[in-house]
Amino acid sequence: MDKILFFDIDGTLGQHGVITESNLKALHLLKEKGYKTFICTGRAPFYAKRLFGDLVSGIISCNGRYILYEGKKLYSRAFTKKQLDYYVHKLDQGKLGAMFVSDDKALKYHLDQKQEVDLEKEYGIEHLVDSLEGDFYTFDMFYQSQEHYQTMVEIFKEDLIINDHGGMGSCDCSTIEFDKGSAIAYLLDYFHIDKNNAYAFGDGYNDQAMFREVGHGIAMGNAVDVLKEKATYVTDDFDQEGIIKALYHEGVLHECTCTKK
Repeated sequence: MDKILFFDIDGTLGQHGVITESNLKALHLLKEKGYKTFICTGRAPFYAKRLFGDLVSGIISCNGRYILYEGKKLYSRAFTKKQLDYYVHKLDQGKLGAMFVSDDKALKYHLDQKQEVDLEKEYGIEHLVDSLEGDFYTFDMFYQSQEHYQTMVEIFKEDLIINDHGGMGSCDCSTIEFDKGSAIAYLLDYFHIDKNNAYAFGDGYNDQAMFREVGHGIAMGNAVDVLKEKATYVTDDFDQEGIIKALYHEGVLHECTCTKK
């Protein structure tokens, strides 16, 4: 039976752009077996491509709204002008900074100097622009305090699922109308794969959408509690060989290559 596996990045495969050796090994083993593997992230398409190249079959980025398969765009769901204007208005209302994501660029919107410098380091200055022109698929938001964060959650409660980046002043968001789960459902239909042969690995609030559409939802040991509650299996932390141990537990890999304790 064909299997398909979906992996979040931050807190699942790695952190701050560094993928653990064990998780890279897991992806190599899955590729050798011929399974379909997809990164499933809130990050920009160009960011995920830089990290994984052709190690995976494809990339779901922008929290579901942009799908690459074998290096080519398979599906995308850009914001309409009306949607974009609506979100910009909400951001202005909450005095929030943002980073809007397109195919290969990211727009800085009302960011302070430190936030801009941090984004330049993480994404590369060549990918950052100042003009709200072209297609955009998602956005990160930036806040200054917990009070500011709560204001943001209240403003967007009818529109978005907000995934905080560990209290570091930024978060990504999933649109309620189309999320990671929607993209997974699209791919299962596209490849004619039953959800019982679909596996998702995650750690954050936005990964609940993945678990909705697969038969096997694996939460990392470092995952938020609400995701663990919806998981079919909870493994070890992302940096404690949690993925490769879960692949062995689930029978996807048949010989445990994890470190023996």
